[in-house]
Amino acid sequence: MGLPLSPAADSARSARHALSLIATARPPAFITTIAKEVHRHTALAANTQSQQNIHTTTLARAKGEILRVIEILIEKMPTDVVDLLVEVRLLCHTAL
Repeated sequence: MGLPLSPAADSARSARHALSLIATARPPAFITTIAKEVHRHTALAANTQSQQNIHTTTLARAKGEILRVIEILIEKMPTDVVDLLVEVRLLCHTAL
């Protein structure tokens, strides 16, 4: 990564860092919010295919980062995450 960062790269790096901080500070809120967002997106995509292209692209681009943060939470705070994984599975079932 070359320095100085472009404004877009700096913003993306700051967003990734903020997402990690929020997730580690409040794992239940993070996991529940992400699971509900995936469920909402899946329900909307099933109802209207044409209007969801932007959301699909955004969600697809964020997938790797979301999974990375969830892996960090599982490694650092397994007891905080274990009960929420059932909720994630239930809400994301249709997305898989």
